[in-house]
Amino acid sequence: MPAVKSNRPINLSMGQVLAVNSKSPIAMASILHRVSGVVLFLLMPVMLCVLQTSLSSEQGFNTVFDNVALRFVAWIFVAGTAYHFVMGVKHLLADMGMNEEFNSGKTAAIVSFVIAVILIVASLIWVMF
Repeated sequence: MPAVKSNRPINLSMGQVLAVNSKSPIAMASILHRVSGVVLFLLMPVMLCVLQTSLSSEQGFNTVFDNVALRFVAWIFVAGTAYHFVMGVKHLLADMGMNEEFNSGKTAAIVSFVIAVILIVASLIWVMF
């Protein structure tokens, strides 16, 4: 049996992948969902260390919450969690058969972006001020 020739490109650079997918809110939502998952995974040990310090004593608590850099890291974690949650719900709904067509998928991605931005801004106000 002869091999089927594929015209699919292989070994694309990240720039080429992002250039093609940046035009689609559906693709960007999916790519950023993966990025937020990686960020959450990498920040988990940092946040556990911050939690341990804040729970060790009153002085440790004050040290953590008086440090703007640590609050910023906490905000990145909360914002990543909010984004990952919203896009995860969008993906779960798509897995159940909702928003599978291009137009409804695009609308769902845009609505999810709006909800995520609202949660991220609210978390910025909550954590930093």
